[in-house]
Amino acid sequence: MPARPFRTATYLTALLATMAGPLAAQSTGKRPAGAPTAGPAIVGTWNGSATVPLGDSTLVVPVTYTFTQSGAVIGGTAMVPGQGSGPIANVVRTGSRLRFRVTAPEGRLLEHDGTFGADGALEGMVNMDNLPVAKFRITPKKSAPTPK
Repeated sequence: MPARPFRTATYLTALLATMAGPLAAQSTGKRPAGAPTAGPAIVGTWNGSATVPLGDSTLVVPVTYTFTQSGAVIGGTAMVPGQGSGPIANVVRTGSRLRFRVTAPEGRLLEHDGTFGADGALEGMVNMDNLPVAKFRITPKKSAPTPK
């Protein structure tokens, strides 16, 4: 079967439009005092991909998450080339697990639930309306070496 041109924006817009339902309640995004942490520091830029199943095929899109911190609250911005960007909120880290919410440009909420691996990567699922829509895997952006 010949490959058809794929328009990422069209697919994601259609995917978002077809899903509806209540969202799970989320926490405030603040880490309780004394809560354990595991894995690398989250603040900074993370690059990777999201893998979206499409029936008999799969779409892999590049993603960039930039996590920032203001006081005790971690937030930031998520970006998909060609799709736009959206704010990151409700960041909750419990041990090696990290959960956060991204508001897509269309206003839909994408719940991320991931776990830090031994290699420092964060890998997990993206859910919308309590339904899985993609897998994601991101790694911290490596800093350029300082010239001597």
